[in-house]
Amino acid sequence: MVMTCIENLSNEIFYEIFDYLDGCDIYKAFSNLNHRFEKCLQCSSLRFKIKLDSSSSKIFMNYSKQVRLMNKHQILSLDLRSGLYIDEFLSTFIINSSFNYLESITLHFMEEYFLLSLLHHFIYLPRLLSLNVHADETLTDLSDVYRLGFALPILKYFKIKSEDWIVSWPFATTNQQFSTVKHLVIDHYCTFDHLATILSYTPHLCHLCFEHQSDHDSNVEIILPITLSNLTRISLKIIRSDYDEVIKFPKKISSKLKFLRLTSQSNDVIYLVSHLWERLILQHFPNLEKFYLKHFESIVYDNRSRNYLWQGNQFTSSFWIERQWIFHAEIYTDEIIYSIYPHKITWYDSAESEMNSMPSIEQKPI
Repeated sequence: MVMTCIENLSNEIFYEIFDYLDGCDIYKAFSNLNHRFEKCLQCSSLRFKIKLDSSSSKIFMNYSKQVRLMNKHQILSLDLRSGLYIDEFLSTFIINSSFNYLESITLHFMEEYFLLSLLHHFIYLPRLLSLNVHADETLTDLSDVYRLGFALPILKYFKIKSEDWIVSWPFATTNQQFSTVKHLVIDHYCTFDHLATILSYTPHLCHLCFEHQSDHDSNVEIILPITLSNLTRISLKIIRSDYDEVIKFPKKISSKLKFLRLTSQSNDVIYLVSHLWERLILQHFPNLEKFYLKHFESIVYDNRSRNYLWQGNQFTSSFWIERQWIFHAEIYTDEIIYSIYPHKITWYDSAESEMNSMPSIEQKPI
């Protein structure tokens, strides 16, 4: 048997291994081993993914020291979580145009002033493609976050997450600048009129994910039609909204939609009337290839919810058979989950389903 020492592995294999590791862990493990690995870590083609969490001062200080030793052009992504130590670190570690290979930034729970200050600097990053912002609970107005994010020159993926209500919103201006964003994830409560304002900035949008709650919505009828010629995928979470209210907005969007996923939590059984979906798809989304519906209905013990189970044969018409879209129901002690999905599900669609599952939505008090 031939024994192989790990140091006999080629640099190329190590670079492949490094791609799965955090940059700080790589530096901690390999920077002081020998001259060969020191040269490997300085290779101009090596890119580091950095995650800094301030939960432990000792660990954080060690990691921040490693980051300072790295060449800025080697940093591919930054994942930063706010706190005393990260704020101090970023006050001296300025993110600017010298990070010429930085493509992805994730920010967690930054205070408003600090977050907006960072976003102002990001406009100078020449290769920033992805921005993920998880807003601090004190940030009640996301308009500046959207405005600064949409101003980034080559941004393609933009996600904003917040657990709190948005107090103030409108940010449309007469000197409106269109965004390059193609994939937008709105992971906070959003009314349709607010969504219409956001979409007015994103003419290149291909993929939209958002959630909607009816309690604070306005009249959808007054929203002007929206043309998004590149939009092919929509994923929508619904809480306590009736079918008639929800469907009005997608009708406002002119697109070549190929993928529609809708997750709803409502006792409106109209979501389960097959001919309404048939008419909607044929009239407004004729190019639709994949349709996913997951409808969560609380069981009210008067048998009305349970009786609907016997109407599942509505989804056996030629419309559903030709497309190979399947109707399925699961009964639990407190709810019924109705699903419609394609006969063949790809790994990508399954992964997106995990991200958009209804249990992740927290209900807000009325």
